[in-house]
Amino acid sequence: MAGSPACGHDATGSETDMAQRSECGAKGDVRSCARDGLPLWWTVPVTPRQMQTETVPRFSIIVPTRNEEADIAATLRALLALEHPAFEVLVVDDSSDRTREIVRGFAADGVRCMEQGAQRGRAAARNTGMRAARGEILVILNADVHLPPDFLRRLEVHYAAGADYVLVENEIENTQQLLPRYLQAQHTHQYGVHTKVDMNWTEGFSCRRQAALDAGLQPEGGAVPLVAGEDGWFGERLQACGFRKVFDRSLVATHVVPAQWRSFWTQRAGRGQGTAQIWRQREGNSLGVLMLRTVMQTVISAVGIVVLLPAARRAWLLSRLSPYRDQDLVPFFAVGNVEVLANLTGIWRGCIEAVRAGNA
Repeated sequence: MAGSPACGHDATGSETDMAQRSECGAKGDVRSCARDGLPLWWTVPVTPRQMQTETVPRFSIIVPTRNEEADIAATLRALLALEHPAFEVLVVDDSSDRTREIVRGFAADGVRCMEQGAQRGRAAARNTGMRAARGEILVILNADVHLPPDFLRRLEVHYAAGADYVLVENEIENTQQLLPRYLQAQHTHQYGVHTKVDMNWTEGFSCRRQAALDAGLQPEGGAVPLVAGEDGWFGERLQACGFRKVFDRSLVATHVVPAQWRSFWTQRAGRGQGTAQIWRQREGNSLGVLMLRTVMQTVISAVGIVVLLPAARRAWLLSRLSPYRDQDLVPFFAVGNVEVLANLTGIWRGCIEAVRAGNA
């Protein structure tokens, strides 16, 4: 499918290009065996694969990192164990810890490390990687996302058939803990197979590099970098350009989410801040409209907490999706209210941030 005139190039390429796309292997089984909260394939040591850097890769896996020294080595070992003969891994780093040093230790395996610097945000790091990528297909990962070994082989099915970008199912690994279990139930409720939400981004997202370039890459924000919402915005750009989307729910990318209250608060407040940024930068709200929406959201949130019924209903619905069911009803009620407050705090932060930037 060709992109719209505003989006530039043809998304699918020429007939010759289509003929050169590699054939896929058979679909694999996406089941995983858990051990100590992680899939078995994630915990088994692997022998680093010598990647053929002189061969143009089919896939480029882009991983933006910031202070991931505790986890990045395991992440890279798992990526290097993926079952595909032609892929590269690009790490775009903006860290103050030893992350970059650890990543450079994988240079012999073909892992490229690029320095982002200046705290320009996650979207800028992803864009740096997408511009530098040599592969035709881009896989964009956060550092906490874990892929099954046959992930790339199974993506080949869709790209060989003409897909321009592919979404996959997501599951949270550490659901033995309350906060991750709440977020998994929330994800299933909002985006599960029974819903009709038109999603344009998931963990484990992939797309054709040319499609990403034609869509203008990910929005980075203006004077203040976007902290959330840039990925969904990018997906909407691809959709607006007319690129072909495939959503394969049988292909699962798992990830770990914060299990501590402080980290949970920080993450949900960041989502709220991103909401205000999207109102301002994508929807083009004036400062007056932005302030009005923030005040209205404050009133709605306060009423929801005081009246109790909305929070109780939310907790009941989500607890039906938890393996603990009724045992999670009261805990989910508490977590939901904390989430509302954190989100509201973030919205106000984003609103104040916009006012300051507008008056600068």
